[in-house]
Amino acid sequence: MDHIRHIGAAAAVAVVVTALAGGAVVVAQERDGVRNRSESTVVAPAAAKPALRLSATPRTVDAGKVITFRVRTSTKHPRSVRLQRWDARRKVWRNAAKRTVRASATIRLKPATGSVRYRAVAPRVKHRSGGRTHVHATARTKTLVVTARAVKRTVPSRPATLTADEKTLLTAVRSARTTYARPGIQGAADRGAEACLTASARRHSAWMASLGRAVDPGSAEHRAAARPLPVADCPGRTVTTVTRAVGGSTAAAAVQGSVDAWLSSPYGETGRLLSACHDAPGFEYGIAAPVVGDTRWLTVLVASDTSATTGSGAC
Repeated sequence: MDHIRHIGAAAAVAVVVTALAGGAVVVAQERDGVRNRSESTVVAPAAAKPALRLSATPRTVDAGKVITFRVRTSTKHPRSVRLQRWDARRKVWRNAAKRTVRASATIRLKPATGSVRYRAVAPRVKHRSGGRTHVHATARTKTLVVTARAVKRTVPSRPATLTADEKTLLTAVRSARTTYARPGIQGAADRGAEACLTASARRHSAWMASLGRAVDPGSAEHRAAARPLPVADCPGRTVTTVTRAVGGSTAAAAVQGSVDAWLSSPYGETGRLLSACHDAPGFEYGIAAPVVGDTRWLTVLVASDTSATTGSGAC
């Protein structure tokens, strides 16, 4: 009987141990299940939007074509943003354009020939809203590279045959550039008046005479009239232009007065006449000075081969 009681007690202990072990396994499984469920519901936070973003379309164009830059900001307030380009010669960032941006803004530029890096920068700014002031830190975008390919010349240069008034104008332009231009421009080859450029200048002067006022190529009025630019008339060249209408004067007085006005102009004519923005081995000209009624319609094109032209870093 004692033997039977010992067997019964041992069996009872075995049952209790088995139950406890089973309970432990169940508890462990339940804990693992809870842990797995909690882990499966964790969601990674979304990455914060950059305060400032910059894109460009297209990234590669022919020289003289427009690239559209788009600046986006995640702030909900108007914010001053500067588009900057990298000046590889001076090793500094230069401002290319400035816009006040609330959400996005578009900037259109004609980049210099070659590959150029751009970025957008927004300075630190404070805003007050709902009686509280909050600060937006200085923001900079990543840099992006745009490329302007040099357009090959399709027509070789040919000397132009000028009228007496056009010769007077060309002489005055050459003298101004020799006297006032940068040393690099003074040392460049002066190739004289070129036939294609001069034909383009004459067409432009005739169009100005029909309007009754001086208008620069590329201006809003010129674009509205769907007039071709000199670079379209004579591909493969980088061209700058100055124009003027002068009434009631001799050819010499009209030319000298116009050159003096261009040299003292606050509207960028000085830089265009003296090639302030470009360096090149040589320059040639398109010259027109027709007289219609009692008015002289002057157009001067200053051009260089695009494939050999680089930015001076001054513009």
